[in-house]
Amino acid sequence: MAKVEFTVPSVLNKGQGEKKLPIDASDLQDAFNKVSEQMGDDFKRRVFDHNGKPRSLINIYVNGKNMRFSGGMTTALKDGDNVYILPAVAGGAELTSEELQRYSRQVMLEEIGFEGMEKLRAAKVCVVGAGGIGNPVVTQLVAMGVGKLRIVDRDVIEITNLHRQHLYTEEDIGRVKVEAAADRLRKMNPGVEIEPVPTSVTKYTAESVVKGFDLVIDALDSVDARYALNDACIKHNIPLIYAGAIGMLGSVTTIIPNKTACLRCLFPALNEDEMPACSTEGVHPSILYLVGGIQVSEAVKIITGQQPTLVNKLMYVDLNELSFEKVQIARQDECPACGTARTINGQQVTAKELIIEELCGRDRGKRTWTITPANPVPVNLGGISKTAETLGYQVRTRGTLGITATNASRMSVSFLSSGAATIVGAKDEEEAVAVYNNFIKNG
Repeated sequence: MAKVEFTVPSVLNKGQGEKKLPIDASDLQDAFNKVSEQMGDDFKRRVFDHNGKPRSLINIYVNGKNMRFSGGMTTALKDGDNVYILPAVAGGAELTSEELQRYSRQVMLEEIGFEGMEKLRAAKVCVVGAGGIGNPVVTQLVAMGVGKLRIVDRDVIEITNLHRQHLYTEEDIGRVKVEAAADRLRKMNPGVEIEPVPTSVTKYTAESVVKGFDLVIDALDSVDARYALNDACIKHNIPLIYAGAIGMLGSVTTIIPNKTACLRCLFPALNEDEMPACSTEGVHPSILYLVGGIQVSEAVKIITGQQPTLVNKLMYVDLNELSFEKVQIARQDECPACGTARTINGQQVTAKELIIEELCGRDRGKRTWTITPANPVPVNLGGISKTAETLGYQVRTRGTLGITATNASRMSVSFLSSGAATIVGAKDEEEAVAVYNNFIKNG
């Protein structure tokens, strides 16, 4: 006799949730007989035909393998085997046999199960940021089979990204991050719908980025963008999972709009110019995977209907000490985003023509600027490419979502299809804007 676990889905347990039964059985037939005795007549009626055999609509899995394509009911069992059944009415079109085999190791988890897996397959998640934290987050979500994933980022890949952003290779340098990430992730799991969005997140664009999604994950590296994302999620009542990391330290919290502290409750007055950056402070890849993994864990809990762990708690992770510390936090009545006298959401914002930000220096310290139209308008990348050649630039990379070109003085211009651009090597903001306008005017 083998000691096995037999999982009965909620639909065969009178809607009372999944039931996991530890039993001793020699083979599948023996296991079914013993489970039937425990479950009663209703289970027998729904599972077995008039000959006492499992009905054709019942799929039987042992350790993720469909037994209808293997040894059938005479399959011998061994200690530690996981047996579970799925009638067509429980999974049907949502979970195919191939999907159940792919996701079998997480379906076995009590915290996910069949019903949780179906919820994952139906979920729509938006990950904002495809850099150090975003890489492990989107990789895990796609591997776990989330239904739809939107990836938002305004940046292109550079060589300094490669030590920690493992979706990308040297061949991707100069490509738009979200495009390269989407290409790689589609190969990883073709069953996930992936939508790459090459744009900046600002107070003018954040709402359009998050609307229509069940959950948002903040994998950004900009304070202003984080605030904009927080405010949009509060306004549209979308759960937001925040994480940040620098050096050997990281932090994570889960924000449930109008129930928990939001980002502005935690950090009411952060200044972009005063924040440390990985380009000056450095960052260990492992801290990114730790906080990103915690974000995914919290996301899965929310999607599957469980209580997330980091509600009104901020977790600090210290890689040096290998310590994990949870600090209690609270919603603030004075918060302009979620407090009783909120002043941000619902406020009309007058858009500038262009949003201009200076980033940390790139390409050996050259000044770097991002320029984003407040109201993104798609640009013709073919026209931008021709303009680059006319202006003496050489096109280094070109995809469907962006283009990167350099000139003889090693100025680099990367244009996204949304109209946003990153300009490396301009001596000041005025020159960066002039370069941008020159491309737009002639493109």
